[in-house]
Amino acid sequence: MVKLGIWAIAPLMFAIPAQAQTYSPELLKKSVTLEDLQAVVASLDHEVLEVNEDENLVVGQDADGAAYFLFGTACNVGGVPGCQGINMQIRYRLAPEVTYESVAEANYDQAAVQTWVDFEDKVLGVTRYQVLDYGATMANIRENVRVLLDVAPVSAAVAAGINPEQEQKSF
Repeated sequence: MVKLGIWAIAPLMFAIPAQAQTYSPELLKKSVTLEDLQAVVASLDHEVLEVNEDENLVVGQDADGAAYFLFGTACNVGGVPGCQGINMQIRYRLAPEVTYESVAEANYDQAAVQTWVDFEDKVLGVTRYQVLDYGATMANIRENVRVLLDVAPVSAAVAAGINPEQEQKSF
C-alpha cells in the first residue's frame, strides 16, 4: 500500500463524538446533514476530527492517520432541506515531481476520482463527488468514502511520478 503524507489540518484539542446519528445502512438519503456525515465516519470506525456548520464540513481520520474531508454541497436549495451532494476529498503536501501532465495521467489512471493540484498553496488533492438526487443508501455513501480512501493514495502516487506498487512513507 502506498503511504503518503496527509496535508496538515489545524490541530484540535479533542475529537468530536461521532454518535450524533445512528448509522443505518439501508436508509435512503436524498440529502444529508452533518449528523449523517458524522454517522458515516463513525460507521467506518474512524475518528471525527472537526465539524464545521458554516462550511457544511466533517473531517474524518482513519486508523492510519489519513485525514479526509466530507463537504455537504447543494445545501437547502430547491425546497430540499440538507445537502444534496457530498464532495469527498483528501489533500496531500505537493511533491516537487507533480506536473499538470502527471496529474492528467493520474486522472486517466484512476477514473473513480479526480486528482487536482494547487501549485500556489502546494497541495495535491483527490476528490470524489456523490450526487444524492433520487437517493442513495447510507451504505452507498460509506462505500463512496471507502473508494476515495482506497484510490486516493494510488492517484497521488501516480501524480508524483511514484510507482504505486512501491511502499512510500511520505512525500
